[in-house]
Amino acid sequence: MAKFVTRARAIDLLGRQQIAGIPTAINELFKNAHDAYADHVEVDYLRKDQIFILRDDGLGMTKEDFENRWLVLATESKFANHKIPLPPTDSNKPLRPIMGEKGIGRLAIASIGKQVLIVTRAIRNGELGNTVAAFINWALFESPGINLDQVVIPVKEFSGSIIPSLADVEAMKNESILSLLSLFRNSDITKENARDLITEIKNFRVDPLSLMQSLPGALSLENHSGTHFYIGSCDDSLNANIDGNDKDKDEASTLEKMLVGFTNTITPQHAKPSVKTAFRDYRGNDDTYFDLIGEDAFISPHEFEKVDHHFRGEFDDFGQFRGDVTIYDHEFSDHKIIWNENSFKRTACGRFSIDCAYLQGDHKQSYLDPILHSQLKSKLNRYGGLYIYKDGIRILPYGDNNYDFLDFERNRSKSASYYFFSYRRIIGTVNISKEFNDNLTEKAGREGFIENQAYRQLRSILKNFFVQLAADFFREKGGESTDVFLSLRKEREKMYRAREQREKRAKERKDKFVAELNAFFQNVQNGKIQKDIADLLTKTRKNLQSISSIKDVDDASNALINYEFEARKSLVYLRMRNKILAPRGFVLSKENRRNWEVYLEEYESISNKYFLEAEAAVDHLVSDYQKSFKLEVSQRKRIEKHVELISDEAKDTTKKRYDEARSIAEEVSSRVRKLTQELMENLEQTIRSAKLQLPTLKLTESEDSQIFESIRSIESPIIEEKDYANLILENIIHQLDNIYWEKDEQGKIITNAQITDAIEEELEEVKEKMYADIELTQLGLAVNIIHHEFNSTVNSLRSGIRDLKRWADIDTKIDTTYKNIRSNFEHLDSYLSLLTPFNRRLYRREEVIRCEEIYVFLQDVFKGRIERHNIQLNRTKGFSQSRINGYRSIFYPVFVNVVDNAIHWLKTKADDGPRVIRLHATDDGTLYISNNGPQVAVNDYEKIFELGFSRKAGGRGMGLQISKEVLRNASYDISLSEPRKDMTVTFAIKPLK
Repeated sequence: MAKFVTRARAIDLLGRQQIAGIPTAINELFKNAHDAYADHVEVDYLRKDQIFILRDDGLGMTKEDFENRWLVLATESKFANHKIPLPPTDSNKPLRPIMGEKGIGRLAIASIGKQVLIVTRAIRNGELGNTVAAFINWALFESPGINLDQVVIPVKEFSGSIIPSLADVEAMKNESILSLLSLFRNSDITKENARDLITEIKNFRVDPLSLMQSLPGALSLENHSGTHFYIGSCDDSLNANIDGNDKDKDEASTLEKMLVGFTNTITPQHAKPSVKTAFRDYRGNDDTYFDLIGEDAFISPHEFEKVDHHFRGEFDDFGQFRGDVTIYDHEFSDHKIIWNENSFKRTACGRFSIDCAYLQGDHKQSYLDPILHSQLKSKLNRYGGLYIYKDGIRILPYGDNNYDFLDFERNRSKSASYYFFSYRRIIGTVNISKEFNDNLTEKAGREGFIENQAYRQLRSILKNFFVQLAADFFREKGGESTDVFLSLRKEREKMYRAREQREKRAKERKDKFVAELNAFFQNVQNGKIQKDIADLLTKTRKNLQSISSIKDVDDASNALINYEFEARKSLVYLRMRNKILAPRGFVLSKENRRNWEVYLEEYESISNKYFLEAEAAVDHLVSDYQKSFKLEVSQRKRIEKHVELISDEAKDTTKKRYDEARSIAEEVSSRVRKLTQELMENLEQTIRSAKLQLPTLKLTESEDSQIFESIRSIESPIIEEKDYANLILENIIHQLDNIYWEKDEQGKIITNAQITDAIEEELEEVKEKMYADIELTQLGLAVNIIHHEFNSTVNSLRSGIRDLKRWADIDTKIDTTYKNIRSNFEHLDSYLSLLTPFNRRLYRREEVIRCEEIYVFLQDVFKGRIERHNIQLNRTKGFSQSRINGYRSIFYPVFVNVVDNAIHWLKTKADDGPRVIRLHATDDGTLYISNNGPQVAVNDYEKIFELGFSRKAGGRGMGLQISKEVLRNASYDISLSEPRKDMTVTFAIKPLK
């Protein structure tokens, strides 16, 4: 009797050569973790060592499970069998449908790398079992001439929570090498083959215990169940699958496309994911990594809801759709789409649901703001597509935007207006289940469904669905529903064009306004205004002196009046040249608004100081020269000249605005007349064209339906033109109606433009605050995590250094090394201790803080920097003796921030003089922080406390604003004060009354 004999190569044929690629192989291992009731399955890829680690926290395997299930090809253990019971389930979790059913998913490991160490620990009935380890070299299965029963797989069991050590792994490798030598001696493999395999095995170095303790996540088998795969000799294509196309960074890599969205987290109604995935790519020598498939990279439910159009509903057993459609913000409930390809018979594919969204490619046609539209479009370019989920787990390769299984792009190439949809603008899910869609079976290589009748029907139903959606809602000259989309899209385009024109005009005005502000502050800073006034007074003095050469007394008197008039006129001109008109027709950012407020204060100060002094100086000069030349000057004439000057200036300024207002009014009036005339002419032409069709109608034997159709075809253009004209006119009327003004309680006129500007400014400030708060929250979370992780690491280092000391006491050769490590560690540890006062959780009660302690703390924090930049950090006796009642976590960061800023600017100080930071205090409880670095610009006095404002290169502009906020909550305030003696900048921290 003959029997089948299986060659070892069958493993390679069924595994590595059957799987489509590395991403598919990883996906298979993720599914196995799901079947093992894991909550997490995570990958850590150590590029430098070419070690690929996949870990889960599932139920794990016993030694019997590993030998009787995992090592059995095409195992039927996931089905009922009288010999082998069904695999274990977790009674604490909902029953999970089995994703892997062919028993070859484990063989996919060979696609990732040629060698694998498997470490697993089972939990059964709430009890953790022994750890089991096995070592496999997949390259052996590529060798010809070996039968499967000749391959030896080293398997070892370790008691309880003992994790195999490096020595244990070496022992398993030696067992594998001995089996290879035996095969060589029996001439089953060649000498060259044996040599290559043995070299490869020897190069495999993995320490499971060390890796378990160092890798992130709570997946160690010391305290949990699960299965870990340590894969070495990784395939050369793995890096390419991760990195993708270097030339096109907007395109996701193959691995990202295949692994992202393993569970459905896209749609708002999705069920809680049964298993969470992670893929960490360590590209350097440190512990930093890139999270390739994190939740932030994929489309979130919030983003999904923001997309322009939504389609959600069910396909019944006959392929008929019933659900809700939302076009922009217009909802069509209980919409039905008929599929008749199966003659309304029950389908083989079964019932399923769909939940997808579609983004308008051109942001002119989208309801999203430009920033969000750009972000979502970029994400859809990477991950857009229609994902198929079976019981919440993704089926590959559906969702990959290069796998257009419904021919979206092929159809668009025929007619984009007819088929409408683009695959990269779609994001959504098709949801099937083992219960209702059992005939949809995956191919052995996981390259999609087997193309049986069920799959062909599923594909036909979905293709029909999108074609009908295009016809019902998006196609030109469609039904009533398409009018909604077309009119709303047209409205978005018009709004975009109007906003574009408005923003263009606003930008021009804003740029001019900002340039004028900057020029003003520049003039103040370099003293140009004072110089211009001084030059004017010098010129006036020379003019008045020249009167001495005029012999006629009356002529001399008139010359004096004229020179006075000329001087005053020049002063008015100088005033007006430095006067900036209030912003109009654009929104000021928070910084520019603050600059404008500073300008108003500074301009008023200059007017009251320099210009009033100049006017008084002109008065004195005129008076002095009048007395000196003994001239009789008509005071009436002087007053008349002055009034004439003011009147001319007032009329000139107002006339410009008058002419501008009249010109705009006339232009608007002309454009309105032209537009209304054009609309009426177009309507008249449409009516005439419709009437011209009447003689051509043949109505002799027409039925009622044909008559109604004729009426509809004639009246439709008229109605469409009428609706369009009325819509435009209503918008124009609304705009004109919004031109209004009224008087306030003081009788001053307020226009709607002022109200609109105020609202837009408030909105701009709110948006800036929102973005800053988000950034600040992220920063705070990051600092908290870093502090926690750093603290844990330092604790481990302390323990390690203690152990090292014991070795140093024995071996004098490493004593010097030990002392260097300890010295550097103590320096690092001191920095960790400096973080402690910033953690309010450790200081929940207020306390009396001695200011001398603050000084010592600052010395510790900045010791290296102040020595490096030759800066003196001093304090007065009054500061040392002062006390503050409050939280250290509030006051310490404020001092750190101000001193840090002072160091930054002091090191840029140009002169060679001493660089000093001084802390001092007064009896009223005010604390001062001074330095002698560069002065703060006049227009920055208040701005430096605004969120986002910074003069530092790359500065966030958060420190001083945060300091001000937290101090206010503690009934304190921080502000710029008059510089103290020998200092140029002084900050005051004072209690609020």
